Amino acid sequence: MLHLVTPSTVTNRAIMRIRKVPRQLIGHGMGLLPPGSFGRAIFWRMATEISFLRYCAALTPFPVAMLLFPEAALPIGQFPAFMFLVVYLVESRVLSVDNAERRHRLMPEEEAERGADIARARGRQILTRIAARRGLRSGDLHLVIEQSSLARIPPITLVSLQTATPEPQILELDDEERQLIRDTLFDAEFTEDRMHVTSLALGRFLHDVTLDARSVSAHARLEALATA
Repeated sequence: MLHLVTPSTVTNRAIMRIRKVPRQLIGHGMGLLPPGSFGRAIFWRMATEISFLRYCAALTPFPVAMLLFPEAALPIGQFPAFMFLVVYLVESRVLSVDNAERRHRLMPEEEAERGADIARARGRQILTRIAARRGLRSGDLHLVIEQSSLARIPPITLVSLQTATPEPQILELDDEERQLIRDTLFDAEFTEDRMHVTSLALGRFLHDVTLDARSVSAHARLEALATA
């Protein structure tokens, strides 16, 4: 599930005020949702990023058991340590990959690094076309690709275009630039799921792809002009 984060695609624009680049955004939860997304798949997927809701879901069997077996309600309620253990096991063993051995079982490190390299190469391709299309001559552009650290649930990928000049900010993307990202970042060979396994295997969930606008070739600029 790919979500392009821009000032116009979030419900809480205060999140867009950043002090450094690259800035991680995924921890801001529901404020990142696009307007009008209540009840849609992305709404429920973002809800799983809220730890309190996950804790409540993990503890759901206990009140259900109390309702089904009233005579056991008091003994169940007297074991908060067991409830804490259930939450810990769900978070650390089910929804995360918490050590190097488990990460290596997901994907060998060399293959994971190749996946990160693919994302980096495609990110630079996207940035080159955006910089050429905008006629940028100086400054660094950052394509910040973030993925959730939660395992065994469908991945969510947040992509934002950030820059530190003239001040740290998250840039707006027009329709053509958004479509460029959707068409270029993932395909049938390098899918979002594969990148998520790559992120889990590396324990690296923020991928910062940087491009100096001065490095954009004259050929890329001419191609952008021709396309325009």
